[in-house]
Amino acid sequence: MVSIVICTYNRQEYLPKCLAHLKAQNCEANDYEIVLINNNSTDNTEAICNDFKKANKELNISYFLEENPGLSFARNRGIKEAKGSIICFIDDDGFAIPEYVNIISKFARNKTYESYMAFGGKVIPCYNEGMSPKWITPYISGLVSEVDLGKKVKTFAKKYPAGCNMIFRKEFFEKHGGFNTDLHTRGDDKFIFLKLKEKGYKILYIPSLEVSHFIDDYRLEESFIIRLSKVIGQSEYIRLQNNNIAQRLVKQIEYLIKLKIALGLGLLYLCRGSYLKARYLILVRWNVLKGYYISEKL
Repeated sequence: MVSIVICTYNRQEYLPKCLAHLKAQNCEANDYEIVLINNNSTDNTEAICNDFKKANKELNISYFLEENPGLSFARNRGIKEAKGSIICFIDDDGFAIPEYVNIISKFARNKTYESYMAFGGKVIPCYNEGMSPKWITPYISGLVSEVDLGKKVKTFAKKYPAGCNMIFRKEFFEKHGGFNTDLHTRGDDKFIFLKLKEKGYKILYIPSLEVSHFIDDYRLEESFIIRLSKVIGQSEYIRLQNNNIAQRLVKQIEYLIKLKIALGLGLLYLCRGSYLKARYLILVRWNVLKGYYISEKL
């Protein structure tokens, strides 16, 4: 069985559409379950979840309230409550294709990929105006959770799946523990994928495994991008704070190199007349470094 975990917090506007896509899966009801984790929402989330469960008794649906605030706590609760051997995480504003469960089951059972402990697929950002922001570039597309590594099945190398479309074999969590609850706001998915690689496991990219992910207008505003970039740097500091000085220094050097590269790329974009692309590319890299540096001084 595939356990689809939805961790939700105050997203009553999008949660019903997310659930409708999961209801519309082209598979048998017993092939999957939906595990709803309400992370202390103050809106109509509880009623939406309970109404969905009552209206779809033919589906395997469970609902839980996780009172500890933070996505990592909610995800770990989902792992605990999941009954399936495969655990899939989709955001509450993510919309899965009808073949989603079938594709996961197919690859999870395929002996060719039995050594893979995690999977991920395409994430297609959706915007209110239907078009990507003018400042977006491939170098910072992760800010809108975009994932597209092409049309071929392959192993994730330097990159890793987005948190809104990531799948794991439950045995990994049973052997090595769950998400890092110190990383409440950002970085817990990166933490878990780095742990996977450190343990010698591989992560599979499945291009047909698509999720559309809605991006609110506020997430495209400059103030939010600056704040998010700082949080990324802060999360990396938290993740590495128990490592030795040399490893932390390597991360600082990495961020400095990326900023230098961003300055070079920004100059190329400026020469092409793409001021916004140049500005945001540099803005992101500078504030990631700033977030890491400020955290180190606290």
